[in-house]
Amino acid sequence: MSTRRIKVRKSVRLAKIKNQNNRQVTFSKRRNGVFKKANELAVMTGAEGGIIVCPQGSKPYSFGHPNVNETINKYVGEERPPSPSDIDDKYAQMFRKANSRELNIRLSSLQDQLDFALKLKSKLKEMNKNVESQQEWFKGPIEKMNYTEASMLKGGLEDLLLKVKNYGAEHGYGYENGKWKAE
Repeated sequence: MSTRRIKVRKSVRLAKIKNQNNRQVTFSKRRNGVFKKANELAVMTGAEGGIIVCPQGSKPYSFGHPNVNETINKYVGEERPPSPSDIDDKYAQMFRKANSRELNIRLSSLQDQLDFALKLKSKLKEMNKNVESQQEWFKGPIEKMNYTEASMLKGGLEDLLLKVKNYGAEHGYGYENGKWKAE
């Protein structure tokens, strides 16, 4: 039977490490472990968290989820300087305002064109009514027409016959003795 050695974790005595190099190495290893655990906690639970570690005589290290400054300022309640996302929001709002201004100008232009088209439509309807009222005489029986109306009808019919003859000639038909013939 072979004997295996099982590696057991040793309990570490909590006291300040006297050797500066050992202290720095331990700090680096433990800092990364603490930040990793804080990240796992934030990702798994959706919690916001922030950690700031300040070793003696060195720059501070920080971790925050989603951002250490936003997280701390949210709970401390102080006014915070604008973050890059706030600056992006500011530019997005400026773009939206400029874009909406341009769209409003286009809208008013289209509205003016629509108003003009509606006025033109009403004028054309009125003109069409006038033309129809002038041609009311054409709808009545020929026997009741006066000389002027009959001469206008004759001229209109002659113009129509000429247009029909020209159309037929353009499409390969001839008109002789009151009959159409294919040419």
